[in-house]
Amino acid sequence: MSEKLDIHQFLKNIFRDKLDDLDIKIYELLRDNGRLSDTELAEKLGISITTARRRRMELQKKGYLQILGLLYFGPINIAYADVVVKINLQVPVQSVIDFIKECTETPCIYEVTEYMGNYLLLRFYESDLEKLNYRIHRFLHERDVVEDYSIHIATWTPKAWNKTLWFKFDENKNGK
Repeated sequence: MSEKLDIHQFLKNIFRDKLDDLDIKIYELLRDNGRLSDTELAEKLGISITTARRRRMELQKKGYLQILGLLYFGPINIAYADVVVKINLQVPVQSVIDFIKECTETPCIYEVTEYMGNYLLLRFYESDLEKLNYRIHRFLHERDVVEDYSIHIATWTPKAWNKTLWFKFDENKNGK
């Protein structure tokens, strides 16, 4: 049986010497509700509005905290896939850099993650699976920088960005 981790303690251990307890609490509150005002943050933390604002802004200035809006594709029936790309190490480094830049500028790719070794994770999305498949193959096929790739179609996201997602299921449609 796995041990249940306390998320706050886990974050304190991970961010030790980088973020203090107040920074972690600010992050946790904004992770759960990015629309909280500095006044609401201050109230929930028992600190002054000035301190809440200053600490939040410092986290943002350092690049540790970004407040984003996320669109969950599942409830709106958007097809998305993780594509693991094996980079060809025989091509010039500049070709790899140019390819990664192109990936970050391509609208149908919403995330690019570089892994140690010679792998990238590209997250594609499209209106349906047929178009998604076509777009992925068209983008990656016959590129010197791509040695190989595998497509992993996403079917459900029960947790994203450390937030458990709840969806309204049509029992007849989803069999749940």
